Amino acid sequence: MSYDLYFWPSGVAVNPCRLAGQLADEDADGLEPDERVVAFRAELLRRWPDLADMIAPWHHDLGWRQPWGRTDLADRFVGVTLPYSWEHTAALPVLASAYGLDSYDPQSRKLMPSQARSISEAGPRNDRADAVVWVDGWVAQDNVVRLLEEISGYIGYPYDDLDEAALTGALDNTNDESADGWFEYPLEGMPALVVRLAQSQGSAVISVRVGGGMDLVLAARVETLLEVL
Repeated sequence: MSYDLYFWPSGVAVNPCRLAGQLADEDADGLEPDERVVAFRAELLRRWPDLADMIAPWHHDLGWRQPWGRTDLADRFVGVTLPYSWEHTAALPVLASAYGLDSYDPQSRKLMPSQARSISEAGPRNDRADAVVWVDGWVAQDNVVRLLEEISGYIGYPYDDLDEAALTGALDNTNDESADGWFEYPLEGMPALVVRLAQSQGSAVISVRVGGGMDLVLAARVETLLEVL
């Protein structure tokens, strides 16, 4: 069993169901070339090379695989046909949102939302860069340093050996089930963020909360990291 997902530039579809039906037939009328689509496609294949056997339309980035159908649509939309067992599905709409794309599920006939949460007094998710946003998730214990390095790269913080040394032993006595059992580490970039880390008792993963004045693009990128690390 498999299912399809489609991705296109945000806001272009008046009738997403109809557009998805057109794209299934490689009819991209109404979609203009958009570099964000190509960049998103490249990021998908970089993160998950196995998608090369599940992605459409055909493009030269598929290497030795023989062309099928039209070869001029890779900058209009991305379609994937996934097995139900594919474990990273939840990360796709988050990543798409970071690239300014909508995600459409033709099985449910609905656009798929990203999952970033705003907890500012301004209310639900918004585009204000000064709204305090918390993104929650977890990572494997061995990936904590990589997580901090990646987030630091997003905000221009020069993460280095001194930061890594500060983490040595810092999580040993943490407990994500205790309000005061978290270790907080600031990343003074643009914007400044606070990363809260704590051991998840009885497991080999670290619970993570990343907070700060993030816009939705940055929040989506952080959430994607938590999905894939």
